Amino acid sequence: MQQVDLTKTLEELEGEYWDEPNFVSSLVIQVHELRKKPLCELNTEDLRLLIGQQINLNLIVPLALEQLIQNPLGSGDVYIGDLFCSVLKVEKEYWNEHKELKNELDEAIRTYEEARNTVEEQISKYRSDL
Repeated sequence: MQQVDLTKTLEELEGEYWDEPNFVSSLVIQVHELRKKPLCELNTEDLRLLIGQQINLNLIVPLALEQLIQNPLGSGDVYIGDLFCSVLKVEKEYWNEHKELKNELDEAIRTYEEARNTVEEQISKYRSDL
């Protein structure tokens, strides 16, 4: 996979600069603003929002997967695990075309499943000790 300069913005990397939004909603305004933010400054909520809007998945999904492998339940502003759910909603065609990223997603799923099993075991033990 090619190295991406994370100090650049989506606009700079795409060479496409959007005009001011002609439709005023908080979502449209946020997406326009996020396109002007360096990739290295995008937080979990930013990634969740961009993926949900299908904005340059080739640049954004790898960043999200890095976070998910470290913490599958990391969250943006909606609910615990919302970034993971956004990534899981990406169309199957995308994963078929990006096998290396699908492997990373599978690793994030394994990480989540292992953590879930460990926590469930501890909850069961805790409850049985009461």
